Amino acid sequence: MGAMSGLGLLARRQLRTSWGATATLGAVAFLAAGLLSTAPRAVETMHADQVAYETAEASGLARDVISVVRAIPGQPPTDGFYDPGAIGTGVVPDEPDWAPFLANLDTVRAETPEPLRSVMGAPQFHVTATDHAYTDPVLSAELAEAKAYLRAATDLSENAELVEGRWPAATAEPVFDGDDQFLGEPARQAPPVEVAVSRAVADTYGWELGGRYDNLSGSGVVALADRYPSLVVTGIFETGDPNADYWLHHALGARASVINDPNRGLLGTAAVYVDPAMITPLTLGMAETRVWYPVNTAGVTAADVPTLLSQANGQSAKTFLVEAGPGDPAPIKLRPSTRLSEILESLLAQRTGVDAIVAVLAVGPLGATVAVLALGARLVVDRRRPALALLRARGASGTQLRLLMGGEGLVVGLGSAAAGFAAGLAVSAAFGLDAPVTVSQVALALAAGLAPAAALALATSPAGLRHTRADLAPRSRSRVRWVLEVLVVASAALATWLLLSRGVVAGSGGGSGVDPLVAAAPLLVSLALTLLAVRAYPWLALAVERALAPRRDLVPFLGAARATRDPAGGPVPAVALVLAVAVAATSAVLYSTVSGGIVREAWRATGADLRISGPLVDEPAAEEIAALDGVEAVSPVADVGDGVLRGAASSLRAEVYTVDTAGLAIAQEDVAGAPETIGELDGTGGPDDAVPVILTRAAAGPGFEAGRQGGTLVTQEGSVPVHVVDVVDELPGLPAGRALVLADADRLAEGTGDTSFARLALVGLADEADRAAVTAQISRLLPTAVVEDPDQEADAMLAAPVSGGLAIAFVLAVVLAGLLCAAAVVMTLMLAAPARARLLAVLQTLGLSSRQGRGLVGWEIGPWAVVALVVGAALGVAVPSLVLASVDVTALTGGTTQPDPQYDPMLLGAGAAGFVAVVLAAVGVAAALSRRGEVAAQLRMGSND
Repeated sequence: MGAMSGLGLLARRQLRTSWGATATLGAVAFLAAGLLSTAPRAVETMHADQVAYETAEASGLARDVISVVRAIPGQPPTDGFYDPGAIGTGVVPDEPDWAPFLANLDTVRAETPEPLRSVMGAPQFHVTATDHAYTDPVLSAELAEAKAYLRAATDLSENAELVEGRWPAATAEPVFDGDDQFLGEPARQAPPVEVAVSRAVADTYGWELGGRYDNLSGSGVVALADRYPSLVVTGIFETGDPNADYWLHHALGARASVINDPNRGLLGTAAVYVDPAMITPLTLGMAETRVWYPVNTAGVTAADVPTLLSQANGQSAKTFLVEAGPGDPAPIKLRPSTRLSEILESLLAQRTGVDAIVAVLAVGPLGATVAVLALGARLVVDRRRPALALLRARGASGTQLRLLMGGEGLVVGLGSAAAGFAAGLAVSAAFGLDAPVTVSQVALALAAGLAPAAALALATSPAGLRHTRADLAPRSRSRVRWVLEVLVVASAALATWLLLSRGVVAGSGGGSGVDPLVAAAPLLVSLALTLLAVRAYPWLALAVERALAPRRDLVPFLGAARATRDPAGGPVPAVALVLAVAVAATSAVLYSTVSGGIVREAWRATGADLRISGPLVDEPAAEEIAALDGVEAVSPVADVGDGVLRGAASSLRAEVYTVDTAGLAIAQEDVAGAPETIGELDGTGGPDDAVPVILTRAAAGPGFEAGRQGGTLVTQEGSVPVHVVDVVDELPGLPAGRALVLADADRLAEGTGDTSFARLALVGLADEADRAAVTAQISRLLPTAVVEDPDQEADAMLAAPVSGGLAIAFVLAVVLAGLLCAAAVVMTLMLAAPARARLLAVLQTLGLSSRQGRGLVGWEIGPWAVVALVVGAALGVAVPSLVLASVDVTALTGGTTQPDPQYDPMLLGAGAAGFVAVVLAAVGVAAALSRRGEVAAQLRMGSND
């Protein structure tokens, strides 16, 4: 009992008098618990934000649950001809009661399981004629053709603002005289049908309020009618944003589509709105009902994504019978479909890539933290060495000593971990990280609190209370250490082999979470290389010592001798420093790879400084664009259509594109991945009668090789021999992953007579050009064209939550690695402080200067720093390569090809410089903390020893 009370008294006295080293362990526990409570919640919040971001970026057509059926609610199926007598009754048709139909549609949603039910909004629908009317074009509109689809929607007035006239009403007279028309007798003039159109459609068509626009002869809306009723505009409405989800579902309703056909002129197509009562009489039931449920993923967490994906796929495989109301003769069969599944699959792939990268970034600091804890525990035991040795001499067992030190670590660790966990929750709340606290997070924080106790207990042993010279036994005789090291190296080799053998694994399989193999392999590889370096270190240090022995200056030889005989901290600092440098290097490489991949993919997809997608980019339009300030070259790109490459041993189908060779060569001069042989498409270097072409690998069958005549290209216009000048993986600016043939427009026209028109153009800009100004001018020249800027596309992807979250993760990993590196250096130098102080006291009496003393301090950590830089740099190459060889990151870069590791010299150089700066600063801090008094005091202490 007395012994235990004595131990307790000693523990309290030690905590009061020598608390600095123990406080360091508490600081590590505080930091670890805070990070373990914040980082997982930050990652979950980032994934949830990405779900909302991806679905918000997608249009309603890409995410909503949609079903289209050729039927009108409440109408019998169109089996044969309608009874014309039932249609032309001479009375105003009744308004259809579609409220029960909407209610039944909402019942389908209510019966959908969660979480899909919560993301599906209230159902909406409209009914549109399956055929169109050719109305008489207005001369002022300069249209060669004006087509109109008739449409009925009960909620039009809720989503549009009527600015002129009134909403259309049902026609009071018979629309068709069925008897005359079916009997082939002369048809009477049908009364006009009232319609409402959007302001944009009215402006495009040149229609005015009250205007009557006759149908052209030969209308296809009702094949049985000789004359379709004319349309009279009774209302004009404003739609607001024509790209709003509602109007995207109401195709051609907000604005007309105008296509410039080189042979026929401007062709317009629009939707006009009739009273719902008129849709059946006007179409004879030949219409389609479009039903959609707006999708809103607000509140969907990352954990919900796999379930939501499964439910969306399952719903698309079902058919729902929906009645329009009581007594409905023909329930409508709905088969909902949604492209939300594609978005969710992309999200899962992104999550897999992000989690793998975050795991790799986390395991390095985790290993370095363990090493720092080991150093801190050794430092605490070293400070307690005299008292522990006294207790041991007076009969205390090794278990009692471990319990004493473990209790000290328990008191400090649990309190610090609790404070760190609470601080992490406060930081999470401050930054809006609203992911729930999980049991695993609490368990990890508890482990962080117990770690100091475990480290102190393991560091306390009777054998550790005695000083030994490391150079007397450069080879460790510890069998346990040899076994552990062999196991680590073997495990690293096995994990690497497993990762490389299974190849790149995509992340769209519906699962989630971190692959343990991906997380463990980089850490095992890092530990294996570090252990090999530690095994080689004594021999290298001994060789350096012998090489420096002949020198006359004292510091290099003495520093090398001390590094050989008594390395500060042993191999533990090497583990901490190597892992810290490896994390920084890995972060820099992965950041360069992902961000650089996003930029390169944006340029690959665009193919030039600007990419124009328009209804038509003909020669006059290309000349106008080329005349703009800042434009160096324009290459129209024409889609010739499908062609066949016929060779002696194969016949492959491919898509054929033609370009202006001279313009494309300039436009793609600085585009990564652009073929260097573009200039050869003009015909130089090949047979005169063969058309030079560039093929993608998917189109290059047997016999189609670069540098030789490769058979015949057959298009719709004819056939021509081709000469393959190059075979490439992809053609920037054109669809990726397809079989493509690229040829010069003039050369292909000479051979086949093809006169395809370009609806795409690639534009090259001068270095000093104002991209925004050029884009605005092109938009004025081609109002309906889409102008894509690769820099803007890349910025949009880099603005995504996962991209921003990864950038923050990279920065935090580097900062944490720097802190751990500094802590390891300070603790290592403090461990060696007593022996160094005694040595310096003796040497200073013999004339050693302060500068030479600092040099000796540098030699204590300098060799380990060099080892860390060399091994860490090797790991900076190996670990990213291992990650990219096993984890698919194309969902993060937006491409189809796995990127290669990118090594940015500026980032890597800055990381190396930062490491050196941290080491130097830590050396200064350690030197300040390790001063133990005057030289005389140290000499007096040495004489007492």
